[in-house]
Amino acid sequence: MLKYVAAAQALRAFSATDGTRRLYRSLANRVGGKNRGAAMRPGYITRAERNLRFIEECGAIHDGMHALELGTGWVHWEAFYTRLFYDVQFTLFDVWDNRQFVGFLNYARQLRLRLRDEVDRPEADLVKAEALIDQALSMKSFEDFYRWLGWRYVIDPTGSLRDIEDSSIDLIISSDVLEHVDAGAVKGLTHDMYRILRQGGAASQQIVEGDHLCIYDRAVHPKNYIRYTDRQWRWFFENQVQYVNRIQHSEWVQLFRSGGFEIVADRITERADLAGIRVSPRFAGYSDDDLAGTVSSILIRKP
Repeated sequence: MLKYVAAAQALRAFSATDGTRRLYRSLANRVGGKNRGAAMRPGYITRAERNLRFIEECGAIHDGMHALELGTGWVHWEAFYTRLFYDVQFTLFDVWDNRQFVGFLNYARQLRLRLRDEVDRPEADLVKAEALIDQALSMKSFEDFYRWLGWRYVIDPTGSLRDIEDSSIDLIISSDVLEHVDAGAVKGLTHDMYRILRQGGAASQQIVEGDHLCIYDRAVHPKNYIRYTDRQWRWFFENQVQYVNRIQHSEWVQLFRSGGFEIVADRITERADLAGIRVSPRFAGYSDDDLAGTVSSILIRKP
């Protein structure tokens, strides 16, 4: 628990001012870039394949679509992986520029080496994917990469999708992103998603409802944050550089439904054992399924 508390306090210190937040991002890019230049984060191929399979099962993807990746991150991983198997044009959206081209090239190399061992798809699809990876590896910069695929990179520090045209997107994807959206901004983001999707368009999200501070202390329960009231969390643990909104699976479903979306599929894909954890009155009204859930997949459609 000491590591958990220490990590929370360090992240809160980095959250104090615009200057400390910029310092955190600079350090994170430097350290993260070095790490990604050396190795791929565990589970990345499995995660991307699972997310794409979920979209396919829902019949929400085909060639010729215009898609948006929310929180595209360091290496545009979900968008790139999707493009290996579908001829989809992407707009890549984020709130700050943390791109790492060396990391992208390293991830692409490792994907090329591991693709056939870790991905079960028809031979023709794998051959096509390998050819695309080889071409990506010949790029000299992200700008070359965007020109090659006809992709667009958009940054908005406010998190607003205001630069995305109305009814211009067929598919929105995100992975491990929505849990970091400020709770007060979620309804606005949902409204923006509805606005930019074409009629019949879909949005697929993998949402991690687990306690992200557990990354720093593996001895702590994966849903440790359900121990705390809103006031306790806000005063002692909440931070702005690795913010987590503590929204649970059923709440996400209701938020999307209230935003006018049809829920096509929703599932809790990973759970924690609740035995022995004290639950704050703040979370007393939630089902055990909600409280145990650490990862969700939800696909919604604009009617």
